[in-house]
Amino acid sequence: MKKIYCTSCPRHCRTDRQTPPLGLCGAPAHFRVARIAPHMWEEPPISGERGSGTVFFSGCSLRCVFCQNRAISREGRGEDLSDDALLDRLLALQEQGVHNVNLVTPTHYATRLRPFLERLRPKLHVPIVYNCGGYEDLDALRGLEGLIDIYLPDFKYVSPELSLNYSGAADYADVARVALCEMYRQVGAVRFGEDGMMKNGMIVRHLVLPGCRHDSEAVLRELARLLPVGGIRLSLMAQYTPDFAQDCPYPNLHRKLTTFEYTSVLRVADELGFDGYRQSPASVGAQYTPEF
Repeated sequence: MKKIYCTSCPRHCRTDRQTPPLGLCGAPAHFRVARIAPHMWEEPPISGERGSGTVFFSGCSLRCVFCQNRAISREGRGEDLSDDALLDRLLALQEQGVHNVNLVTPTHYATRLRPFLERLRPKLHVPIVYNCGGYEDLDALRGLEGLIDIYLPDFKYVSPELSLNYSGAADYADVARVALCEMYRQVGAVRFGEDGMMKNGMIVRHLVLPGCRHDSEAVLRELARLLPVGGIRLSLMAQYTPDFAQDCPYPNLHRKLTTFEYTSVLRVADELGFDGYRQSPASVGAQYTPEF
């Protein structure tokens, strides 16, 4: 069997994912999927009334200590699917009436997705969403040009110290800056249909972490410097849930976000002119995490 050395994510670990040991993402070369179902808890113009057709890929190239999906991101829980089987499942989602096909944590499959999406896209009449952590390889992203309608990335940190401690990637901000600019180059300014659903563009997510509001404010200022504020939407999240970080060595992550912390960051978002989506503290809790 010919070896294929993986460079799909920015770590470029060059692991042969066809045989163990696997790379940091923990994912095999073929698609491993933890959940395929309509999802109602994305941003309003993504989930709408009929849900977003989410595909949760197993594995992840980041190591976030507060990850709420660690059963699939680290433990590898999921079902191995052939390209044909995954194609059929996604077309079945479309038949259920979902507003889009939403690829969740696809980073480590980015190079494999191109030929797959070239087969899928002509059969779809709904947008394709690329829902990622913002830690993306530039060449892999370029390979997806023309195949993605909506990019839904995180912009987690600008501090190398925080990104190293919390996600195992000191270069996160440097990588994310380039990746977000490439995403915007591909899809351009946001565009909505008459039904209010998003058809093209970018929503950038940022989760405010307890004890990290100053870095969150810096993230927003950097985002405003990188991209046209009016051309994107910002999803400023307050849903940090300490349940998933109790075993990490950072005491600030063992508590919930305070109202003061979130409103302080929200004030900066308003000052910078961002339009988008905000969360109520009622959205906090492990009950909002899908079961895999």
